[in-house]
Amino acid sequence: MDPARAENREDDRRTVLRTLLGGGALAGLAVSAQLGAPAAARAQALTAPQAPQTPHAPHPSQAPGAVDPFAVEKFRASGTVREYWVQADSFEHNAVPNGYDGMTGMRFTAAQTSFWAIGLRAYTPNWAAPLDPDLSPQGVGPNTGIPGPVLRAEVGDTIRVHFRNNDTHYRWPHSLHPHGVGYDRDNDGGWLADEPDRPGTAVAVGESYTYTWVCRPSSVGTWPYHDHSVPQSIPLPDGSASTHPRPDVMEIGAELGMFGIIAVTDEQTPPVDREFVLFCHDASPADVPSLAQNTNMFNGGAFVDNTPTFTAKAGERVRWRIAALGNETHVFHLHGHRWRSNEGFQGWVDSQIIAPSTTLTVEYTEDNPGDWIYHCHVTHHMMGGMVGRYRVTS
Repeated sequence: MDPARAENREDDRRTVLRTLLGGGALAGLAVSAQLGAPAAARAQALTAPQAPQTPHAPHPSQAPGAVDPFAVEKFRASGTVREYWVQADSFEHNAVPNGYDGMTGMRFTAAQTSFWAIGLRAYTPNWAAPLDPDLSPQGVGPNTGIPGPVLRAEVGDTIRVHFRNNDTHYRWPHSLHPHGVGYDRDNDGGWLADEPDRPGTAVAVGESYTYTWVCRPSSVGTWPYHDHSVPQSIPLPDGSASTHPRPDVMEIGAELGMFGIIAVTDEQTPPVDREFVLFCHDASPADVPSLAQNTNMFNGGAFVDNTPTFTAKAGERVRWRIAALGNETHVFHLHGHRWRSNEGFQGWVDSQIIAPSTTLTVEYTEDNPGDWIYHCHVTHHMMGGMVGRYRVTS
């Protein structure tokens, strides 16, 4: 073969490999690989020079200073206990209260977009009264039920959640299952049919249970928590489920709104001026029969001005904590902005993939005033409601 043609074919082969490994199918699988890494470590990884690869290069875990993936994590509790009193409440919820899709101009009635939700709220001790909203970077969030309160802790802390089931509508058992933190089986919250009486997996209506979770160094980052109790099904409006049983749905409580975010920091986590919590979730008429169509939501709302409107000022340090649950994979996209990524494609991005039970932590300094939108870039999810406003002032 002509040497020039051979060299061109080799260049073509390398281009295809770079495409597949840099931004295609394999990149999608790597989205959550570095989510728990401290922000400073992520920034260092992005700017560090890359060592040339040779056929005889050592495995990365053997390089000087590398973390041994088989090492037992060193952990010592600090003695600080972060105590939360959380209650599951059922309530009628309209995902499109203004009845309007501001992107396409479609209109909806409340009957088409409403369902009985189950949300989580933080309370004062012994569930005496709901906590006030706190949207600061150290706060529990809006505390309206969907999503549940932000549970915050630092490495070494113990999170203690006193959970009470007040689901007076469905009267189902519920639980809380955490991601990212340390726990034993009595604090897992995951129900199994062959162990139906395991503690904390099926908390009955009116009952309570206390979960204890520990925050290790590997817990730094953004993590979801959610209901993981007994599968259930919602009866059809005409009651036909009694004669033609519908299949029970695993994590139906989470589909109806029982989820939230755990935020764990350490001494390397940079302080921010604004922190936005955004949860991607979906509900379908197959599971929630009162809905007229598949509804794709941010924080319980669908379509512009029903989803959260976030605000910031130029010069502020901004962090988004984003999580997803359900059956769909989403792509978070923010107009007018870019940020550094160490997840999947490593470099500057303005869109990132997020799959069920995974999270993104997005950080940048605000430098672009304007009235922007954020949305899922999967088209039918955007059409189903996953779009909101982001307003930046100078």
